[in-house]
Formats: sequence, structure tokens, C-alpha cells
Amino acid sequence: MTAATEPRRLRAPQWRAALAVLDAVWREQRNADASLQAWFREHREMGGRDRALVGALVYGVLRDAMRLQRMAGDEASAATLLALHALELPDLSAEALRAVAGAALDDAIARRDGFDAQTLTEAERGNVPAPAWEAWCAQYGAAAARQLALALNREAPVDLRVNTLKATRAQAQAALAEAGMVAQPTPYAATGLRLARRAALQNTRAWREGWIEPQDEGSQLLGALLGAGGGERVVDFCAGAGGKTLALGAAMGDRGELWALDVSAARLSRLAPRAARAGLTIVRTRTLPDDDWSARQAGRCDALLVDAPCSGSGTWRRNPELRLRPLDLPALAREQGAILAAAARLVRPGGRLVYGTCSVFAAENEAVVEAFLRENPDFSLEAAADTLAVPALHLDSPYLRLLPHLHDTDGFFAARLRRVG
Repeated sequence: MTAATEPRRLRAPQWRAALAVLDAVWREQRNADASLQAWFREHREMGGRDRALVGALVYGVLRDAMRLQRMAGDEASAATLLALHALELPDLSAEALRAVAGAALDDAIARRDGFDAQTLTEAERGNVPAPAWEAWCAQYGAAAARQLALALNREAPVDLRVNTLKATRAQAQAALAEAGMVAQPTPYAATGLRLARRAALQNTRAWREGWIEPQDEGSQLLGALLGAGGGERVVDFCAGAGGKTLALGAAMGDRGELWALDVSAARLSRLAPRAARAGLTIVRTRTLPDDDWSARQAGRCDALLVDAPCSGSGTWRRNPELRLRPLDLPALAREQGAILAAAARLVRPGGRLVYGTCSVFAAENEAVVEAFLRENPDFSLEAAADTLAVPALHLDSPYLRLLPHLHDTDGFFAARLRRVG
């Protein structure tokens, strides 16, 4: 047997790590990537290969969660789910799996052998919750729903946004090449670079000098649709930790007034060091709700971005654990509508607003915008294609719709609105 075909060895520390993280994600609804990073910080003895294997095991289960859960039963332990996944890995030593999994492996084998795969629904085969599958079939048709499900189960590439305040795309690309990282320009976003796989970006000159930021190409296009310009008063209404704020500031050339708003002061607190590394001086933050600030700014903002809280369904490639959480589209739509209405009050006559989500459900997207326009006749919808001017996107409606099986981005939706009254 050659080294290339020799089965991987699974050691007890790797199994324990994967099991602990998976249990936190599955049972406690924690973020998978954050849980992995927290485990690795507490167990610094784990090397790069250990971490890669643990991550592959955790994400392997999450990207096959619906099928594995049907096979294991609703009350199955995380150990059984992990063993079921590991059993199907062709390059994993069965002997080593027996040594670390113990009784969980026996349970997994019994459940696998007694399971009839023909009883799986199409949604379970696609690793999609049944309500989501039904909504997709109604919205896209069954064939496109299958393609969407398949794409959302693949690992996402690593997209970077080049900080044009400090470097050109070519300069950033060359700096990454010096560090041994092959980056290609993204096909749609003028500021984007794409890596085929994860890399230690923090060790590169491009990262240290603030030339690059991780950001999906679709997210970059969402910011570009706003068309923020130097000297304007611009608001990022649901800023979070500020990824889009940084992009808006670069587009403004660090000239003007840029506000980052969010309901979480903790998230906003992470923006200041990022803005400093990016060379931005115009960013100001405000924790919502702040009625006094909102009253002072009403009708004064040139451009406003609402990246609304949503199901996150468009990010399932990166966050497959989100599909395990309850989905209440009507409740999300009500929240999104309220946020959009509150944000719109800040826009001046003639100003513009972009409403966006990382969702692939029409209930969170077109339906929210159409309801807003019915209630706010002083706003009108503008064609996204006119602002972005990227023919390769083949936009066939006024909206920006990005889907992973068509564009190889996360799933995104955006509408550009103009206040005409």
C-alpha cells in the first residue's frame, strides 16, 4: 500500500475534539466555526493536520445532517452521528475508528444496516429542511431546487476584498503570491480575489498592511450596489462587525461621513481595530435603538445600506449548522419590514437605499420590498443592472439575485430604492 492510499489514522484527541464541537453545534445551536476555533485555542497541542481532520469531520456531518439524522433517529447522540459519517469515509482506518468510537460505532453500524435509503425524502437527500425544500420548489422549481441544494452542500471558496485605499487588486494578488497563495480575480466584483482553499492570511504582508479583508464576492456586490461616494453621508444600518462598512469606506475614499449602526455594542466594538488597519478615519458607530440620533439624522442621509437579519440560508455553504435551526419566515419578514421602514426615515429626498439579505427565500426578499413599496410611495425601485453594469451577471429583473449554483457566490438578494419625494 502506498503512502497516497494508506488510510488516515483517527486518534482519540481528534475524535474527542470533533465530538465536543459537534455536540455544541447540534445540541446547543452554536456556530460551527467559532466552536472549532474556541476548541483549538484551548488545545494548542493540536497541529495543523489535527485541526484539518477535526474540521472535516464536523463539517462532513453538518453537510449531511438530514440524511444522517434520519438514519440515526431523532434522539441519537452526537457520537452516533459522527460514527455514521466516519463509517462512509473511504480513507479512514476502520481499526482506528473502532478504537476511538467504541460502542458508538456498534450503534452506528446497527442503524446503518437497518436503514432503508429508499425511504429518504428528496429534501433529506439534499440536506434541506422540509419547509425550506417546499419553498424552494415553489419559488425555483424542483430541478433548480436540486441544483441549489447541491451547491449549498459544497465547501465555499475563500473570497477576499481588496482595500483600494491601500492597494490595487494586482498588488494584493502579487503580495499573496509571494506568500505562496494563488489568488484569482473574482468574475463579478472589481475588488475581489478568490483562493481555492483556506489559508493563514494573518501571516501575509497583504493582511498585516490592511490590503485585504475576507468577504464573499456576493457581499462585495451588495455594497457596490449602493454606490457610496466620497463626501456623502452614508449609513450601514445593520453593520454587525463592520465588513460592509469597511467596503463602503474604501468606496468613499475615506471622505465624508460613514455611520455603522447595530443593536449589538459588542459586535460594533470589533470594528474600530479593523477600520484602523484599513486606514479608515471617517467611521462612526452608534448602538441602536437611539431615538435622539435617529431624529437628528432623519431625512439627511445620502445613501443607506440595510443588510437585514435573515435566515442566513444563502450562507449554508459556510454555515451548514444554520439549516438545523427552526425556520420562521413570517416572523423574519415582519422584523425585516420593520427594520427597512425605520432605516428609510433617514434617507433624504433623492437619496438611495439598498435592502439586502443573505437569504434565498422570496419571503425575506422580494415580498419584503414589495410590501415596503406599497406602503411608501415616495420610494421607487431602480434596476440593479444599471448601477452594477456587470453583463456577466445576466440580471433578468430589477433585483440583484445571486445563487451559488449559478454564480459561485453565497446566496444574496438586494434591491436598490430611491426616495423620490
